[in-house]
Amino acid sequence: MKGRMCPTCKNESLPDSNICEKCEFPFNGTEKEKSIHIGRFIGKKGIIIDSEDSLTKSQNLLYFAAGFYILGVIINFSLLLNNIFTLLLNITIIIIIAGSGILLKKSPLLFLIIPLAVLLTLYIFNFIINPNTLFEGIIFKLLILSSLFYSIYNYISSEKFKKKYNF
Repeated sequence: MKGRMCPTCKNESLPDSNICEKCEFPFNGTEKEKSIHIGRFIGKKGIIIDSEDSLTKSQNLLYFAAGFYILGVIINFSLLLNNIFTLLLNITIIIIIAGSGILLKKSPLLFLIIPLAVLLTLYIFNFIINPNTLFEGIIFKLLILSSLFYSIYNYISSEKFKKKYNF
């Protein structure tokens, strides 16, 4: 016997069930209850779009951060303010940040966590070496870190929603 197709999540439920097994759509509910449920489901489904937008913004921010670090390397190296170790470290950071931006859409969680870990480690080491560096560029630091954390949260929420409703 073929089951009922849910009009909200498009999953199949048992023919004699009163609610959808996945999204709890009330098959026998009033039109108002059905409409309210569909509206709420559509609102929850918005997390997928929010996640995609957040990933795009984080990707652009990673490109911007890589460009910012490139500019810093050029300025510091041209003024002979850095030794070769610092130069190589900054080039490595640039490659990690830019590479994460490029690969972000292929494996979002991994390429959000990698630059987040690298930047947090960098900021912590800089703070240990010179506590004044904590407040230098604080807006830039907070913008990047909060964007990466927010994108991770949105991505995980989106994946949970997709898994729950078989998207």
